[in-house]
Amino acid sequence: MTSDAGMTSPRTMISPDEALRIVALYATPLSSRPVPIAEAVGRTVAEAVVADRDQPPFPRAMMDGYAVRVASAGREVAVIGEAPAGRAVEAAVTEVGCLEIMTGAPCPPGTEAVVMEERVRRTGDRVLLPDRIDLGENVAPPGSDCRAGDGVLAAGEEITTMAVAALASFGRSTVKVVPRPRLAVIVSGAELVGAGRVPRQAQIHDSNGPMLASMALAIGLEPPPCLPAADDLESLSRCIEEVADRDIVVLSGGASGGRYDLVRRALECHGAEVIFHRVMQKPGKPLLFARKGHRLFFGLPGNPLACHLCFQRYVEAAVRGMEGIDPLPVLETGRLEESIRPKGGRTHFVPAIALLTGEGPGGWTVRPLPGASSADIFSPARANCYLAVPPGSAEIAAGELIGFLWLAEAAAGRGARQGPCRVRQEECTPLGAGRGVHVRHDGSKNEHG
Repeated sequence: MTSDAGMTSPRTMISPDEALRIVALYATPLSSRPVPIAEAVGRTVAEAVVADRDQPPFPRAMMDGYAVRVASAGREVAVIGEAPAGRAVEAAVTEVGCLEIMTGAPCPPGTEAVVMEERVRRTGDRVLLPDRIDLGENVAPPGSDCRAGDGVLAAGEEITTMAVAALASFGRSTVKVVPRPRLAVIVSGAELVGAGRVPRQAQIHDSNGPMLASMALAIGLEPPPCLPAADDLESLSRCIEEVADRDIVVLSGGASGGRYDLVRRALECHGAEVIFHRVMQKPGKPLLFARKGHRLFFGLPGNPLACHLCFQRYVEAAVRGMEGIDPLPVLETGRLEESIRPKGGRTHFVPAIALLTGEGPGGWTVRPLPGASSADIFSPARANCYLAVPPGSAEIAAGELIGFLWLAEAAAGRGARQGPCRVRQEECTPLGAGRGVHVRHDGSKNEHG
């Protein structure tokens, strides 16, 4: 059975790439709204912004100096006035009279050039000008930065701090942007206790709640509410209703098929449509994705590493899509430091450390940090990226090229929203796929029979 979007039944296990494609399909941009320009940095502009006037709107002095005529070169002329920034003056420049002028000031009538003060010798109210003066020297003509009607920002572009300056130069105090989605976290599990409490026998501290909240903050979202839920339908349903104003709801635990795994039932009772449930990946096989209107729901496995991977790969893609940014993650390429073996029929996402060694494309070497299980968060705690190891049986040797995806916090530290990426995921055949065609970052191929 397939839906009208051409997708498989939600009970069919799908590939990680198909799961990502489906998430991207449903993660549509939120309705735009105006925000103060100083708060718009990092947002996606939702409207084309055009210049409403020439910039500069008048001939502007580019240096402190003297507004002169070219024919006055090499002569001593009178200083007949002053042209400060922010005030137009009526006195005109002549061949025998100049005006002292400040950077940014409108050039007085008759100005053909501005001579820097370092190039003249002033005595009282007279200045000796240099022997050569070029027409237009140190003068920015009207519209030389941009003309009225020129595009300043196109819809879909990211607003930078320099873009804020451009907006402000046209007197804009607000700009329409695609808002960031509002996210909530629900953590289920009778065995979990919060920080500051002493676990009783058979209990453990909740690590997923703080982890997911920190991951939301790392991608620029506001601090999400984090609700604890018991392993019963009533508690889960109450928590889901409590965050009904949120665009994305992330549920940790209860996504598998056991007696107390009730996330799917709770979402269906809430009126959400389950789009897929189970992905051919390790960790994170039980991943669930559902929607209700524009709102998206993710049921993540309770094992911490699986929970982390699913947020990193799928929830972050949904956030980008709702922000009006290309939701698909992008891959860097590096050289494998030690061999690694695929995990049978599922794509294996392995935490790793990317090290800048100068070897391989981009100079990256990647070191796998495989843990004991998907519940092991200790071995991978130093990871800054994930390796995507495709299904198969052949060992991937040290020294081979492999694609890796930066963790959000590592990407942010490198000044990139999606990491210092050079290759889109869909453009990079995973290492070991098919006949073992490894796509390098320059697009060349290394064949392995």
